[in-house]
This record gives sequence, C-alpha cells and structure tokens, in this order.
Amino acid sequence: MVSKQSLTPDDWINAAFRLLADAGPKAIRVDLMCKALGVTKGSFYWHFADLGALKAAMIERWRQAAARDLIATATQTELSPRDLIIALFEEVQKRRARGGALAETALRQWAGADPSVLKLVRDADNERLAFLTTQMRAAGLTGGEARSRAAFVYAALIGMEQLAGEPALTPSNMAGIIDAALTPGG
Repeated sequence: MVSKQSLTPDDWINAAFRLLADAGPKAIRVDLMCKALGVTKGSFYWHFADLGALKAAMIERWRQAAARDLIATATQTELSPRDLIIALFEEVQKRRARGGALAETALRQWAGADPSVLKLVRDADNERLAFLTTQMRAAGLTGGEARSRAAFVYAALIGMEQLAGEPALTPSNMAGIIDAALTPGG
C-alpha cells in the first residue's frame, strides 16, 4: 500500500482524469480513486479538502495544458501564422496520442452536465480562439472574417478529438483546411 506522503496532488489528479476518461464524471469518487491508487481515504484528504477541491484542480490543470501550455508550445519558434496554426494542431494530436489524463472529449462531456466545468472549458476555448483569430489576422484576414475562420478551424480541431482515428483528419490533411481558411474571400 502506498503511503499518503508518497503520493502527490498530481497523482490524485491523474487518477481522477483516468476515471473521467474511462467511466465519466460520476466515477470521480474518492473511494474509486483510493482503490485505483491502493490507499485509504485519509491519503486523499491529506492532499485535498474535499472532492470539489480535487475537481477544481483537475479543471485548472486541463485549462493550463489545453490552452496556455498548448499555445506556448506551438509558439516557441518564429513561424508564419499558417505554420503556427499547424503547430497547434500537431501539438493537440501529440497530446491525444499520449492519451489518458487530459482526454478532452471526456472533459467536454463533463462540461455538458456541470456549469462550473462548462465555464472553464469555455474560458479555454476563448483562449484558443483568440490565438487562432490573431493568426488569421496576421495572415491578412480582417474583422469578422478572421474570427469566423478561426472558429471554423477551431471546430475542426475539436472535431479531431471527436473523430479520433479518422484517416481524413491527419495533420497533412488539416494543412489543406488551414490553407483554405487563410485564403481571403475563399
């Protein structure tokens, strides 16, 4: 049995994300996490005041990874707006391929049943959309056209998660979609 001191809050967050991805939000329960980690409930309460505190930490971790870290990774080098958008798509694919803890599809399903989760998912969506809109404007699109094209490209990004394994949604095929979105008047 693992001692409560050897586990970290990240261990609990990762266990909760695995339960979320495997069985949905109702499976995020202290007893199920304890069973998965081989510890007692006391270990959980050593790290979190309650289940609500754990869920808040999960959502913040996802938001950091899904928006801020993702954008930071995509923008580490000087790339054209087109290549920055492609880099964002590629980073999402890499994270999805690693699977598990940050399963965006499961989190979006959770958001459908929990208004507090929905708010944070929308906040992350807005950060991603702002990034994409900035890239669209840098590529020469203006005003509402830049925002609507960014929303279209973002919908494709989310769709990649929903249609995992679809052969038409490879990074090379996504480049064509991005090129079409970046073509003014197209």
